[in-house]
Amino acid sequence: MITHEEAVQKINDLSSFSRMCAFVSNLSKSSAAPSLSPSNKDMQAVLEKDLSVNVYRDGQWGVFRHQLIPQELNEEMAEHAYVNVLTRGDLSSLRWIVSPLRHFTPTSPNVQLCHVYYSSLNFRDIMLATGKLPPDAIPGDLALQQCMLGMEFSGRDNSGRRVMGLLPAKGLATCVDADQRFLWDVPSSWTLEQAASVPVVYATAYYALVVRGRLRPGESVLIHSGSGGVGQAAIAIALSQQCRVFTTVGSAEKRAYLQERFSQLSADSFANSRDTSFEQHVLLHTQGKGVDMVLNSLAEEKLQASLRCLARHGRFLEIGKYDLSNNSPLGMALFLKNVAFHGILLDALFEEGNREWEEVSELLKGGIKNSVVQPLRTTVFERGQVEEAFRYMAQGKHIGKVLLQVRSEEKGTGTHSAPLSLPAICRTSCPASHSYIITGGLGGFGLELAHWLTERAARKIVLTSRSGVRNGYQAKRVREWQEMGVQVLVSTSDVSTMEGTRRLIAEAAKLGPVGGIFHLAMVLKDGMLENLSPGHFQDVNKPKYNGTIHLDRVTRQLCPELSYFVVFSSVSCGRGNAGQSNYGFANSTMERICEQRRHDGLPGLAVQWGAIGDVGVVLETMGGNDAVIGGTLPQRITSCMEVLDRFLNQPRAVMSSFVLAERAVMAKSEGSGQRDLVEAVAHILGVRDVSSLNADASLADLGLDSLMGVEVRQTLERDYDIVMAMRDIRQLTINKLRELSSKQGGAEESRPSPLKRAGTGELSESDLSLLLVNPDGPTITRLNEVQSAERPLFLVHPIEGSITAFRTLTAKLSVPCFGLQCTKAAPLDSIQSLAAYYVECVRQVQPEGPYRIAGYSFGACVAFEMCSQLQAAQKAVEYLFLFDGSHSYVAAYTQSYRAKLTPGKESEAETEALCAFIQQFTGTEYNKLLETLLPLSDLEARVNVAVDLITSSHKNMSRESLHFAASTFYYKLKAADQYVPATKYHGNVTLLRAKTSSDYGDGLGADYRLHEVCDGKVSVHVIEGDHRTFLEGEGVESITGIIHSSLAEPRVSAREG
Repeated sequence: MITHEEAVQKINDLSSFSRMCAFVSNLSKSSAAPSLSPSNKDMQAVLEKDLSVNVYRDGQWGVFRHQLIPQELNEEMAEHAYVNVLTRGDLSSLRWIVSPLRHFTPTSPNVQLCHVYYSSLNFRDIMLATGKLPPDAIPGDLALQQCMLGMEFSGRDNSGRRVMGLLPAKGLATCVDADQRFLWDVPSSWTLEQAASVPVVYATAYYALVVRGRLRPGESVLIHSGSGGVGQAAIAIALSQQCRVFTTVGSAEKRAYLQERFSQLSADSFANSRDTSFEQHVLLHTQGKGVDMVLNSLAEEKLQASLRCLARHGRFLEIGKYDLSNNSPLGMALFLKNVAFHGILLDALFEEGNREWEEVSELLKGGIKNSVVQPLRTTVFERGQVEEAFRYMAQGKHIGKVLLQVRSEEKGTGTHSAPLSLPAICRTSCPASHSYIITGGLGGFGLELAHWLTERAARKIVLTSRSGVRNGYQAKRVREWQEMGVQVLVSTSDVSTMEGTRRLIAEAAKLGPVGGIFHLAMVLKDGMLENLSPGHFQDVNKPKYNGTIHLDRVTRQLCPELSYFVVFSSVSCGRGNAGQSNYGFANSTMERICEQRRHDGLPGLAVQWGAIGDVGVVLETMGGNDAVIGGTLPQRITSCMEVLDRFLNQPRAVMSSFVLAERAVMAKSEGSGQRDLVEAVAHILGVRDVSSLNADASLADLGLDSLMGVEVRQTLERDYDIVMAMRDIRQLTINKLRELSSKQGGAEESRPSPLKRAGTGELSESDLSLLLVNPDGPTITRLNEVQSAERPLFLVHPIEGSITAFRTLTAKLSVPCFGLQCTKAAPLDSIQSLAAYYVECVRQVQPEGPYRIAGYSFGACVAFEMCSQLQAAQKAVEYLFLFDGSHSYVAAYTQSYRAKLTPGKESEAETEALCAFIQQFTGTEYNKLLETLLPLSDLEARVNVAVDLITSSHKNMSRESLHFAASTFYYKLKAADQYVPATKYHGNVTLLRAKTSSDYGDGLGADYRLHEVCDGKVSVHVIEGDHRTFLEGEGVESITGIIHSSLAEPRVSAREG
């Protein structure tokens, strides 16, 4: 008999216990089940936590939780690895990656494994890694490969023989699988370092000059970039045939090196590769005839100038890929001279059936024998300096070849390579001798997974399907793999039975040892829990649970070489999804099996995928890749494969991957919000005309079933951030939905627009107005209020014509500062005229020198000419400061556009300039601007339209100032483009250049070519920031310090007369 109080206590204990779910998930067979008695001490601790679900595993209570995995990629120490760029265009992402050659098996008698000692960088590698050359510009199917870097090496084969050779790709590696047809023995007098400098450059030069160009003795040849690898090889070959050689170089150092190496070259043999002056040089020294052959690697306007150097009946050999991949126009009139144009791609020699390779190979062998082929000068980087090597070569300052040293060469000819080990990113690879099973392999994801496995070297694939190949797409994919040499077996064996599973493993084992199983098979029977029957659970569990348990048991017995046991689970298991309780349960059972396998030391991985894009159910039934499903977006297939690769190389049994959708509230305003929410629910109910519904009837009365309810709840949560229980959703009415959307619309209106958030980097209208100049205002303006006996500093405006950019700087300077801005009074027909006018303005403030002049960007060009004119007038110049500009800076910018223009068509030049001007103020697309401006009759019409476009976005800006700014913008660009200094500047120059410079700035060299027009010292200071920002923040502090330091040391460039 128990007392009343004891009875109440027991009822309370049982009440607490009834609210708790306990899941026992022991992995160790020796682990006992826990006591679930409410009086048990451990159970009391669990009950105190008051968790809905508690998991007991091997003596510990806890819960399942998702944890973010580290961002760092998994690495391992590897003997076989190759270099690739993880993000195309980002050289800092160059990494060593584990190579599939750790499972190397020869694919043909000609292929052998070679150990790399030195690997060479070529400009193809730089262009591909930086993203300047698209992968599809390379011939053949290389664009389909993940790594395209590296195509030559030197090293030893398995017998210890010293070899050098060519590869289609993956040559930046510790080991390569090389075709013997593309290998040569290394002469005993060469080191392996020297040998690595030979294959690509001499093969390219022989292929271009002799095989394609049919070079004949005594002809004249123009060879661009002569100090480069191909350039030196081509010079050697041409001189061996007694040809007259012209070559271009970019520096005096490179010229001196070539003259030392090739004594036959005279001073007339050299021209400048940095501009188009080589055209006049070649024509001058050939009496206007041109050359018989041009070996070209230059681009854009330099390519066009090279074409004009070609004599009648000449041959043009294009080894650069930039203009070819950009489909740059050539001009058919060229061929009236009976010339031939050859695109030279060494990569094409790797294609099957190309007989020209045999000729190239024999020519190179002959060149080695008769000493025409000689190793080049090399710059060597260690294997841990991959990024540094790429960046060094990208600068174009090297002579000869840039090498990556992988191993040190041993002494002796028959020495075998010692194994090495280096840290490399883990990468899934499949031994070609093993077979790989994909259940459900003919579905959308299954076919993509099968293709991914073939890319990872799998050559034996087994795909299961209950009905076999059913459509043309499936048959096409299978046929494509078979054409690649992949054995593909389509099996109808059913893994939901033990007999079917054993039969499947036996079928796969006939192809080769089973190396991986990927279990994708699934059946969906969705429904709310109260509507599900035992049959619904059984149907979904058959392929999932039954299939996994059968595969687990059979592979434990019959697959000792199994490396991958992967099941595809779902976030419906890991995070839950209403209407899929049976599907979530089935996936959970698979995950527990994988956990048990990992515990037992066997491979096991379950991946909880979210919605999958591109293929499968989502694409076919839910609206494609933009559909938002349960707060997630479909994950694209390429992303899935990248994630799977990472998951396969980590030790955990259960992983999850999905893409969160950004919450996008549909209600933009009160009215549209009502319409959107009500229409969304009506659409779910299958009702087209909302007005036909009883506004006070509940959704349950209007025909809402359980599946519709789930969709309505997801719509409310996903799009409107409204969380409601299912019973409340059933009681919603149309009027209630309108009320909800009204509140949501009001809330949305109170939020700041994301387009108006701070920090977007957009300039306000007032900021933009500061870029404009009053056309009728003064030309020279005081920039600070410093009262001092110090001589003033005069600063010339940038291309916009405004001196606003100098305000922050001059406020920090301790000397008086005056700014020169472009007004109506300024002549813009030439830089010389503008400079002469500004000199007059300066002398009105300071009649006599010495003068202190500075200029920014375009203004640097004008400031340089002002100082030259002051010197010519015997007026002393004390200091010349140039802010990220020089005499040729703007011209370098305009040249990048001039190459695209039709010579003599001023309309195109005007349009290009105005497009650049408009895009300072609006985000209008370039192509749209081009279509609008180019057909107009003249510059005035184009300027008027430009002003209209800008004021449509910025209504408070002065039309008069905009009109003046737009028209003068073009004239200033034109004047700078045509400017050539008449004399050298006799004095020192201080260049303050931005650290993050533009492509055309980089092309001018460290001092922006000032050494060419200045016989004094050019001091270069690099300032943090880019062309626009370096006059702000930290940059302006640095510039202030440099100017003050310079002014403390007076210097005069020329005495006054």
